Amino acid sequence: MIVLACLYLIPSAGLAGTYFEAAQRLFESGHETDARRSLTLEIGLRPGNLEARYDLAVLLMRIGHREEAIRLYQENMKRGWYLPTVVNLSALYLKRGKRKSAIRLLESATRKFRSEAVPWYLLAAIAKQQKQFKKADKYYQQSLKADRKNGFAHIRYARFLASRHRLRAAITHAEHAMRLLPECAPCFNIEGNILRQNHEIKRALIAYQKAVSLSPGRATRLNIIAMLDALGEHRRANTMRQAMKAERADPVP
Repeated sequence: MIVLACLYLIPSAGLAGTYFEAAQRLFESGHETDARRSLTLEIGLRPGNLEARYDLAVLLMRIGHREEAIRLYQENMKRGWYLPTVVNLSALYLKRGKRKSAIRLLESATRKFRSEAVPWYLLAAIAKQQKQFKKADKYYQQSLKADRKNGFAHIRYARFLASRHRLRAAITHAEHAMRLLPECAPCFNIEGNILRQNHEIKRALIAYQKAVSLSPGRATRLNIIAMLDALGEHRRANTMRQAMKAERADPVP
């Protein structure tokens, strides 16, 4: 289904052949307007379909209709607790400056979804933004208590620990995250950044190389060049520079 925030949704087999399924096919084929219309029909027939209302809100967000999306998310919350709705509605509250509303929603979610790390680490991110570092640390630990198998909880906590200069603990959580998320390029980037901060250049290079093998982004390639230079492998670094210069006209440092 239409997904935000790395949450993977699986449509129910009982909905096969419905407007809901048609909306998925339309979205995948690039017909978003028709997908929205199909989802609207689905909600009219089955108002209890939380996934359909969530997906419609996501599509409305994509065309800038935030107020309508908020209304749909809030309607979902009246009908039942659905974690993707909580994630997106709390994010919209924050964008609108309604921090207290976001916090209340996420706190309620921690009680409704006791085995989910997500509400806890989103609360931690808010606390960190407010420079409430002890509270943020507590929330990150709660996220792992809720679900120690959530790799995103580990990598987020690792990044937080690194920002507090607790590098050994940060590396431990980053390593744990990468065992759980071996296909997550941004996560390998974060691990590389933490290792680099701890002056573990060879290990940082390996992490960046894994990241670029999954997603060949320009920023990661520049990190690899910097690590090669730091290791004295200037020939390899220059080869990468020349390859990048050939791809783009702007200069590479």
